[in-house]
Amino acid sequence: MAGKPERVTHGMSKSGFGERLKRERELRGVSRDEICAATRIGTRFLEALENEQWGILPGGIFNRGFVRAVARFLGLDEDDLLAEYDLALMEQNPQIEASAPVPQEPPRPRAGRFLWLGTLCVIVLLGTSWLGWTWRYKTIGQATKEPNSASSAVPVAGQPERTALNPSAEDTASTTSAALAASASPVRTGSKGLELKIEAGKETSVSVSADGSKVFEGSMIAGQSRTFTAQDAIDISAKDAGALLLELNGQTLAPLGPPGQPGNVTLTRSDLKPTGGGAD
Repeated sequence: MAGKPERVTHGMSKSGFGERLKRERELRGVSRDEICAATRIGTRFLEALENEQWGILPGGIFNRGFVRAVARFLGLDEDDLLAEYDLALMEQNPQIEASAPVPQEPPRPRAGRFLWLGTLCVIVLLGTSWLGWTWRYKTIGQATKEPNSASSAVPVAGQPERTALNPSAEDTASTTSAALAASASPVRTGSKGLELKIEAGKETSVSVSADGSKVFEGSMIAGQSRTFTAQDAIDISAKDAGALLLELNGQTLAPLGPPGQPGNVTLTRSDLKPTGGGAD
């Protein structure tokens, strides 16, 4: 009698990425629904991360965005958790590390080497000639200017000399005008603005406004990224909210909304996570 076929199952990775993610969540007494409501990540995607079921996840930049958003919500180091995610992904998909053999380049003929050396010699000779000509030109120019400078330094007979103790009315007026202009110009205090980086995971229509002025409206294809700056606020809307990965001043933000649905958001400094150095 033929034996029953064995069921092949994929266990958790040795790095324990999914187990750690679940453990950190349970230690804080947080449910999956709470994380999903705060980060706008689908419940089945969060469950797939904890169970390391990579086939359920959308893949690419979206997976990394999910990991960053969950790490930020739980107060974990984003880079450390991303490193564990990459290790777990490579353990269950070893073909990611495999690379095609690099074809060996045939030996180049000696004639090519001689040609390269000859070209280098010509470049060196041209550079030396140019430096010599420049030095000679500057020397002649300086020699021509010296007599003119000496003659201009001799005061004309009958013309009163200006001294520092007796400045002319013209100098006094120009100095006063410069001081008034400097005091009248407003002092602008520097403030850190907003810099938004948008990366598209797949093609979608996007509209962006900076401080109330529209700066972009069009389509972004998969893999394309754009950066926008503003002083106070950036408005962004997309036909497919789940197609974009957002970074505000280097901090990864949650998606605009669920995949396949339109979404929009207004970003200000209040959306930035406070750093160790204090708020802006």
